[in-house]
Amino acid sequence: MRESGKDSKVGREFIFPKGFLWASASSAFQVEGGCTSHDFYDWAVQGRIKDGTNPVDAVHFWKYYRQDIALMKKLSHSAARIGLEWARIEPEAGSFDEKALAHYRAILLEMKKSGIRPMVSIHHFSNPMWFVRTGGWAGSDAVRRFAFYTERVVKALGDLVHVWITINEPAVYAVAAYLFGEFPPGKKSFRQMFRVQNAMADAHVAAYGIIHGIHGQKKWAAPLVGVAKHLRTFDPFNEKNPLDRFGAGLADRYFNNYFLERVMRNKSTLDIFGINYYSGDLVKFPLAMKGREALPKNKLGWDIYPEGYYRVLMRYWNLYGLPIYVTENGTCDDHDELRPRYILDHVAAMHRAVSDGAHVAGYYHWSTMDNFELVDGLMSRFGLIHVDHGHPEKKRTIKKSGELYREISKANGITQKIVKKYVPDWSPGV
Repeated sequence: MRESGKDSKVGREFIFPKGFLWASASSAFQVEGGCTSHDFYDWAVQGRIKDGTNPVDAVHFWKYYRQDIALMKKLSHSAARIGLEWARIEPEAGSFDEKALAHYRAILLEMKKSGIRPMVSIHHFSNPMWFVRTGGWAGSDAVRRFAFYTERVVKALGDLVHVWITINEPAVYAVAAYLFGEFPPGKKSFRQMFRVQNAMADAHVAAYGIIHGIHGQKKWAAPLVGVAKHLRTFDPFNEKNPLDRFGAGLADRYFNNYFLERVMRNKSTLDIFGINYYSGDLVKFPLAMKGREALPKNKLGWDIYPEGYYRVLMRYWNLYGLPIYVTENGTCDDHDELRPRYILDHVAAMHRAVSDGAHVAGYYHWSTMDNFELVDGLMSRFGLIHVDHGHPEKKRTIKKSGELYREISKANGITQKIVKKYVPDWSPGV
């Protein structure tokens, strides 16, 4: 690794090890469009999306995947993370849509042809309505049904997949869907929230064995299998207040670590450690989440806290020693005013972690393009690529931040030339 420069503030360069993956990420229902048999479509029909939009529109990646993959290549991606839509593949229990699987194969082949290594998420928040009606993730049959679906998609697609992510952000899903009632099915139960995290942990363990078993039987390349775990820093609002310290510990225990501890009872079921990082919180007892007043905020009011990113990377590297893939990191910024600096800050913080010994293998920026942002709908923009939601073909345009990210990808890190061109007043806070 190389760090060079004349001046400790503006002259340093942050160059990553050879083979580091520069990529971006998306999920299926947030970009594909056209599917009406999953629970987030049903949620929209119920009027539960803040801006009144519907994921049936999304940004039509299902239709425009070739041009979108061409844009990924133009952004100098060496890899990309996409998702599979369970409801599209298995629209009714036990009935698989071969045309949908063939279409996913075409997408993966297009990625391969473009020199982009696919990371594929098997579950990313949305669920088939038939699964919901049988109890969903709180149902007694959830693990078996997920395993059955996993087996089918891995047999159909596994020869084209570089990395498998079994489940995205299990704690976020469990809390939002079964405790706060913000995601479908809108439950508010501590008991069910824990039941869902337990089921997802067990589903991951089952899926891990299925994936490795199929790859071995087919004599395909050994897969890398992990989860994409949302991790945050939780610090006491008042360090001197024992109740605030207790609250911060509680949040850390049950949001960050509960799922991981259950999975790690089976220590051989993670090949990689996927981290989704966005921000950190100050916790005021019992569980009130506060921001740091001195830090800049994004459109959603989240602290922009790259120091927390460094802390998370080092903590979980030291804890588990597994190769880290940053499966999501990004910010909500409608006019691309914050994102260029955000990217520089977080890439520099990641470089600091690598310099301090953490094995970080790749960085997948969230998101590839502006998409359907969960219960916010289309109103919140995270993309490197701008999508004109009013255009009949959802016109795409690479943003300034996308151009910056392309230069970082090509240089395998941050150079002085890149900084001077895009954010000349930037200095690394590392």
